[in-house]
Amino acid sequence: MKSQKKNVRPAKRKHKKVNKQKKKLRKTKILFFEIVLTLLVTIGILSVLSLFTFSFAKVEGYSMSDTLDDGEVVVVNKLSKIKRFDLVYLKVPKSKDKSIRRIIGQPGESLYYKNGQLFIDEQEKDESFIDDYKNQFEQDGMLYTEDFTLKSLSGRPTIPKGKYLVLGDNRPYATDSRYYQLVDEKEIIGKVEMRVLPLHKLQRVK
Repeated sequence: MKSQKKNVRPAKRKHKKVNKQKKKLRKTKILFFEIVLTLLVTIGILSVLSLFTFSFAKVEGYSMSDTLDDGEVVVVNKLSKIKRFDLVYLKVPKSKDKSIRRIIGQPGESLYYKNGQLFIDEQEKDESFIDDYKNQFEQDGMLYTEDFTLKSLSGRPTIPKGKYLVLGDNRPYATDSRYYQLVDEKEIIGKVEMRVLPLHKLQRVK
């Protein structure tokens, strides 16, 4: 009888250990399931929100140097009101491409560049965001932004309703409204708010 009791106790301990392992495994599975479910729900919510509020865009090329560089990733706010000198993510007219450019001219305005200087409705406007590059070019006797008028570009004295003139910050090399003329408001996806990648350059952009 004593030997039977000795055999029963180890069996009970073994059974308890197995049950404990099963419970632990079950809890791990439940935790894993909850994590996966949370991630899926979060991704789903972000996907729906991105359709109406924000999205991410990757900078391609060097038209926005030195403000934004090739390969960087930015956040685009689709609900923000657009104003002069904002960076915007847009659909390139007569193309399947998308790009980031800067709003220079707005509906109802006249515009021209003279001696590399921007004039809006005959008022001189400072473009501080390109000062460094502009000064370097001028020191070498060159214009950072070649002179042009709105009329020579579009055949109109003022920018029509619902249209914008956009330029790249890297003026000598950018493809922008000087090439594809004015951009329709419907082609503007949203305002570029922040650079998120690379992480060491995480910051709001201007």
